[in-house]
Amino acid sequence: MELKTKFGPVQVEENMIISFPRGILGFADYHRYIILEQEQSVFSFLQSVDEPSLSFVVIMPELVRADYSVELSDEEVELLQIGAPEDGKVYGIVTIPENVAEMTVNLQAPVVINTKERLGAQLIISGDKYHTKHNVLAEMHRNAYLLQQQSKAEQSAEEIPESV
Repeated sequence: MELKTKFGPVQVEENMIISFPRGILGFADYHRYIILEQEQSVFSFLQSVDEPSLSFVVIMPELVRADYSVELSDEEVELLQIGAPEDGKVYGIVTIPENVAEMTVNLQAPVVINTKERLGAQLIISGDKYHTKHNVLAEMHRNAYLLQQQSKAEQSAEEIPESV
């Protein structure tokens, strides 16, 4: 089928459509979306099937914060019909202001998709570990630095000779 988007027409298969029974926060009337991957980009689009002008820029949170994790409640597992962790895919919605360096990602309300059953939901994570506005570039730089430090520490540990 041909899907009209604000970026132009896109050919999609019916099996690419993801059903969001509760919609997206603030957009509860729209329940059908697809993920439009962007070649050579960490960003994708969560595009409404029913409203061409409705799309969200999304990113996989672990690209922003390597330690990102989501624990689903029993109710959320049931809603999404997730049988195994590998069935789920998580995205954060990105807000891009005029100054792109100030773009943020909402890590407190991720979009979780069951890739097998094609079901999705935007969830709210309680606690104060994640917020609605994490600066994407700052977090990515911090993430890269921490991964670099971890790699150096692992290399140093390998170089220490074993004692006899």
